[in-house]
Amino acid sequence: MTLKSSLRILAVFTALILFAAGCHSPATPATAEQLSQMNRDFAAAINAKDAVAAANCYADEATLYLPNEPAVTGWKAILNYWKGAIDAGVTHVSVKTIATGSDGNLGWETGQFQMDVKTPDGKVVVDKGRYTELLKRNTDGKWVSIMGMWNADAPPVS
Repeated sequence: MTLKSSLRILAVFTALILFAAGCHSPATPATAEQLSQMNRDFAAAINAKDAVAAANCYADEATLYLPNEPAVTGWKAILNYWKGAIDAGVTHVSVKTIATGSDGNLGWETGQFQMDVKTPDGKVVVDKGRYTELLKRNTDGKWVSIMGMWNADAPPVS
């Protein structure tokens, strides 16, 4: 191989790399409305007592970091967790987005929640707190949670 043919191959290779880099367009930034849709869908699912719809707000590999409980990982385990919460009497869930952000196909949302929780003695108490969700855009373009964490502002009050 001659120097001239080596330079030609290098030039073609460099042009292909630059072309490929120029063809890659980053995902458009997500709006706060898009990023917070996951939690609005989640609250609606819990209020409708639909554990499958609630679990569908999470990626297959998602993890929930629960207050005072072990982490729950994977779609099936998340489905079972929310089914248990619904069966235990969690209802009247509402969420309020505080802040969002995204970079490409990854995003986050922080906010406040409120829900009614039935205690073992049948009494209903109000639980209020804060949450953080790490999100990814799935292949359908929908934002789903890959990590959710929440905590109460104070012990639930009746």
